[in-house]
Amino acid sequence: MDKKRILIVDDVEGQRFILRNIIMEMGYQPVLAGSGPQALKVFPKCNPRLVLLDVSMPGMDGYEVCRILKSSPETSHVPVIFISAFEEVGEIMKGFEAGCADYVTKPFIPEVIRARVGVHLRLKEAVERLSQLSDFQGEALGGQ
Repeated sequence: MDKKRILIVDDVEGQRFILRNIIMEMGYQPVLAGSGPQALKVFPKCNPRLVLLDVSMPGMDGYEVCRILKSSPETSHVPVIFISAFEEVGEIMKGFEAGCADYVTKPFIPEVIRARVGVHLRLKEAVERLSQLSDFQGEALGGQ
């Protein structure tokens, strides 16, 4: 299991490739999906550390994909960052209500993508370390 994978979901090929290049420059392995159903299918196989998810896609939009990911105990811990042309407060709030960790508007700035991805990956790692420490302390206390 490679813990350095990031799933990029966008129906526009050019956007996927721009994001792929940014993620590769950061030292992570991008996994690309062109639709919501494809993302849900590839997710268990690639076990990503984070998802960059376009909101507006034909068929299953990003909100629905995010809600599905957040509803499952196996996938709910993975941060989702929405990438969207929607700048209205209502649309952004809809993203957070669906469970996203962050929301970046298009056209995006590569430095902002790098910063947001970095923040959420560090936060995820910190939460995992705290959870492991808590489990270890619980075992130590229970074993006395």
